[in-house]
Amino acid sequence: MVLPDLAERVLPHPHRLLSTGDDGVRIGSVVVEADAACENAAAVLAGLPTVDGGEPVSVVVRVTTGGPAEGYRLAVDGGTVTIAGSDPAGAFYGAQTLRALTADGVLPPVVVEDRPDLAWRGTIEGFYGPPWSHADRLAHLEFAGRHKLNTYVYAPKDDPYHRKQWREAYPAAELDRIGELAAAARRSHVRFVFSLSPGLSMVYSDPAELDLLVAKLEQVRQAGVEDFGLLFDDIPPELEHDADRAAFGTAPGSSARAQAAVCRAVIERLRADRPLIMVPTDYAGIDATPHRDLLAAELPSEVLVWWTGRDIVVGDITRAEIDAAARSYGHRLLLWDNFPVNDFDFPRLFLGPLLGRATDLDGAPLAGITANPMPHEAASRIALATVADWAWNLAAYDPAAAHSRALDSVGATAAVRTLARACASWPPSAPQDPELSALIEAALGGSPAAAEHLRDRFEAMVAAAPDGAREPADRIEREVMPWLVTLADTGRAGLAALAPLAPSAGEAERTAAAEALAVAEAHEQQNVLRSVVPPFVQAVLAR
Repeated sequence: MVLPDLAERVLPHPHRLLSTGDDGVRIGSVVVEADAACENAAAVLAGLPTVDGGEPVSVVVRVTTGGPAEGYRLAVDGGTVTIAGSDPAGAFYGAQTLRALTADGVLPPVVVEDRPDLAWRGTIEGFYGPPWSHADRLAHLEFAGRHKLNTYVYAPKDDPYHRKQWREAYPAAELDRIGELAAAARRSHVRFVFSLSPGLSMVYSDPAELDLLVAKLEQVRQAGVEDFGLLFDDIPPELEHDADRAAFGTAPGSSARAQAAVCRAVIERLRADRPLIMVPTDYAGIDATPHRDLLAAELPSEVLVWWTGRDIVVGDITRAEIDAAARSYGHRLLLWDNFPVNDFDFPRLFLGPLLGRATDLDGAPLAGITANPMPHEAASRIALATVADWAWNLAAYDPAAAHSRALDSVGATAAVRTLARACASWPPSAPQDPELSALIEAALGGSPAAAEHLRDRFEAMVAAAPDGAREPADRIEREVMPWLVTLADTGRAGLAALAPLAPSAGEAERTAAAEALAVAEAHEQQNVLRSVVPPFVQAVLAR
């Protein structure tokens, strides 16, 4: 039996995977022996695939001390598997790796030694627009565990109880859902971080306001939440209430003193054993400011500070920028990465890999990353899987390879893969599909070969059209259906534009191209190659 490249099956990419033989064992049945602390790993292993006529396989899962946090060692000897985790999370991740390696029902002879590079690896539902549904969040937590992401931050801007109505306790039904999410997160070894964003209206110096804030956090703690965040982003930079100006001053940046005071009080009154995380109002950039100077002086040292990079949405982040920003805040940072979020441009989807993030982070003052996804939970998984790949194994991160594995890991259909190719550019200011643009330029310059390559691309786009006779079974396809329709119509416009390039073309071909362009441009709410294909058709018609 010829085994495939096993490391390519595992996402995130393991630090060390050694194949110890040429033949695998077909799995007929599975018996799991697990430490009491490894019940979540055992639940994963109970779902290993089996094949008819296979052999019995035994898996022993245990926790051993002394290894790196969340690390594990997985060893296969014939039909016997041993998973030794440094902690329950490590054992769980070892089980996830085994599940990935045995997706075809064959147990390969391997030794895997693995551990994460960044301590915090996860997502923050922090976008504007329609929040995820409860079902979305439950599905996302399972996805996070499968991809070794260990943090999910509840921060939907349009949940009224998170932001505008932060003072109000959650109704019983909403609170039950938060408790269910916290329990699901524990099963996937994910920190469920509940956050509040009180800065739009809070009078920081008012003890009654602080009582309401703490009571709200206590309410969700009783529902099972253990981690908390306070968000002071996207609010006026200076204090607005007379009482606060009297208490904290009117000098530039005095809002940082108020925010630090709230953080100190929450830490003291909650007495939580997990670090508080906060977003300052001044959350982007790398230079010192009055706000950051005061924050550095008055915010407790154990608080993690969220930071988005040198700007709110960035194409790259360097080690030098991380070091400079940490100095400006006087604290360790947690990267709030506004990728692949699209709340600044809802007609676009960002389905490509994480790009431009530093990998030389040994000793860096960066605790990790929480990536801000799109309102489309399932579609966001393509990009988020590459975030998981980067955060787990920095040195091995290759965006193109990670993207390919991510599409495989989410079970992307051919239509979704074609759409992802068209929507893979990042940052938002980057050209859409430079490869397609190069083919267009060559075809307009008279290259028959380029025109044929263009035809192949456009035909693939048309083939991605949804089948109107059936409801798509794939969650991603259902979420991105309007973009698939736009993709197909855009492909038809491109195909129609190829005909007028032929020497024998006449007015009928030009009319057909113009009509197809009108259909493609009618999709105003979905931007799929809008800056690439319509200009090509227009250039052909202008000849």
